[in-house]
Amino acid sequence: MVSLNNSIQQEKKVAVACRGIIRDFGAGQAVTRVLHGIDLEVFVGEITFLVGPSGCGKTTLISIIAGLLNPTSGSIHLFGEEIGAMRSSRLVDFRSKNIGFIFQQFNLLPSLTAAENAAVPLIGQGVSFRKAVAEAVATLEQLEMGKHAKKYPNQLSGGQQQRVAVARSLVHHPRLIICDEPTASLDATTGQAVMEMLKKLASSIDRAIIVVTHDNRIFSFADRIAHIADGKIREIERPSNSDSLRITPTEF
Repeated sequence: MVSLNNSIQQEKKVAVACRGIIRDFGAGQAVTRVLHGIDLEVFVGEITFLVGPSGCGKTTLISIIAGLLNPTSGSIHLFGEEIGAMRSSRLVDFRSKNIGFIFQQFNLLPSLTAAENAAVPLIGQGVSFRKAVAEAVATLEQLEMGKHAKKYPNQLSGGQQQRVAVARSLVHHPRLIICDEPTASLDATTGQAVMEMLKKLASSIDRAIIVVTHDNRIFSFADRIAHIADGKIREIERPSNSDSLRITPTEF
């Protein structure tokens, strides 16, 4: 486990705790090890970036954190609960209530309005269509998108579509938001606006945010940056605008 400064640990509540995460793909002599004993903590009230070259294991790691993929060995705790110990039905319910996703490509359904798209997680939980859409409109209004609630995706700009995707990730009030390249398809100004919104969400609400990105334009928004290479965390640092913290592999 990465050893953090004691005062920081005391101030922060752990949202995600990965311990010794190993993930292999294949079988027999064709086994490929993608993750090599990942130890990582993600804290409530913070944005944690996962950065590294393509193929380094970032997507595999967030899939395990989200409960979409099982580790070969190791454990993952979300808000104190070990998701690997959950039965399938319990895991699905836990994930639907506690995790929100923001994707690079937005993944909005073209036949649904902005409000209907944002309402999808609630509808999936069995909330009535009318109530889910009403809650989605309220969430869109918080993101300054209320006036666009009845528009379809092809009537929205890229930045507006991303805000709908953010609303969809927030509408069910998840405690963990996982963002996969959220600014890669956006221009610099829109990308900055999206990250400012996420930063506000992380600091003002009892939740944690994980961002997978190659976009070094947004690194200053991170509270911690975990650098991954060859399936290992090589370093965890705070950007220059945060309190000094740098952890090297010798401190594992």
